[in-house]
Amino acid sequence: MDFYANNVINSITTDKTASDKMKSLINSPDQFHGYMNNFFSNFKYNLSNETINYILEYNSAYQEWSNKQTLLQMASKYDAEELSEIFPDFFVSHNSDSISRGVSKTSISDRKGPSNRKGPSNRKGPSKKK
Repeated sequence: MDFYANNVINSITTDKTASDKMKSLINSPDQFHGYMNNFFSNFKYNLSNETINYILEYNSAYQEWSNKQTLLQMASKYDAEELSEIFPDFFVSHNSDSISRGVSKTSISDRKGPSNRKGPSNRKGPSKKK
């Protein structure tokens, strides 16, 4: 979606403040979408046809992205519910971010194999020959 967002930003030549604000929101699709459409509703009669077309393209791409996000959330929730049925004693969040944080990369990579330390041994050492 960055491609469409950049097209919108680059086509806005009349309002540097708005284009700078949009640049700062480019990594947050929901906020960018809201700000851009608010800008559009306030200045639609002053925008070029090119800018309007870019906004329409962005809105279409945003809608597709939003639908995919909804499907991913539904699938994640379904998976969590299925796991909850398999493991009823464990709580499984349907939030994929929560699952990711629960299994952090460092907790996996810092694990060591079985300990080489030997506990108290009942074994007798080699017998001494006289």
